[in-house]
Amino acid sequence: MKIFKIFDRSECCALAAIATIVAAVAVSGCGNKVNNVRAQAGESVGRVIDECGVVQLVDTTKKTVYLVFTAEVSQNDNGWFENFDGVFPVLDTLADRGVKGSFFPTGNCFRAEKYADAIRRIISEGHYLSHHSDHHLHLCTEDAERKTLVSMDSLKVDISGVEAELRKFGLEPEQYPWMIPPYEEYNAETAANLMQLGYKLVNPSRGLVTGSDWMGEDAGHYVSARQLVRNIWDYEDSHSYGLNGAVILVHAMSYPCRRDDDRMWWYLGEVIDGLRERGYDFGTFADVE
Repeated sequence: MKIFKIFDRSECCALAAIATIVAAVAVSGCGNKVNNVRAQAGESVGRVIDECGVVQLVDTTKKTVYLVFTAEVSQNDNGWFENFDGVFPVLDTLADRGVKGSFFPTGNCFRAEKYADAIRRIISEGHYLSHHSDHHLHLCTEDAERKTLVSMDSLKVDISGVEAELRKFGLEPEQYPWMIPPYEEYNAETAANLMQLGYKLVNPSRGLVTGSDWMGEDAGHYVSARQLVRNIWDYEDSHSYGLNGAVILVHAMSYPCRRDDDRMWWYLGEVIDGLRERGYDFGTFADVE
């Protein structure tokens, strides 16, 4: 006997929005390819990178997932729309579950005094701390052309600025070689320029759309936090390697366009528990070469 689930209207709309987001991501930036490398220990490692050399899946042969958190503080509204306010509940949940994460705030977050204690907590509690650029630059256009918007000289200035902020917290660039490009967007030229500046690049795994947790209900592609959690389990079911090596993004931000109970980071504990029940453990980019 076949069993079919009947979706109500809200679920159908959410599924359509997820499909649209996945399709939009698939045509932006660079396409994926599998790069099988050999670890020093002699075992085969399945790392998935895109054509720009940006890591999408860390290692598909191991049941390890990577929780990553990005943030920006918008400067034109004093942090009203974009902020780092979600860092506090995120850190509390990670501490409660005994899990380490990887944080990639912008330089604007480091400069905001209200987040200084949170940044010190990230370091003292053993999480990975890097950055998401200094001023959250758009590196390229969002259309199919993906035209470069930031020159190498401008990129150098921006990266130098955020490195200076990290230095105030006692960190040098060799301690945070991995970064997530601003807006999780790039093209071949800007990815190569960031690598030339000494960085290894990682992006949320394509097909996981938890990073759309910033959209409000009036947005055409809005997906509730509950449906974003479901997207994680659907991704696992639809890939032969499950969530092995997956990079799962949650914005550590409190967007005013979403209800307080619809923030993805409120579901972080549930996600961690669900991953553990499915046999996954958790890595940070301090562990990735």
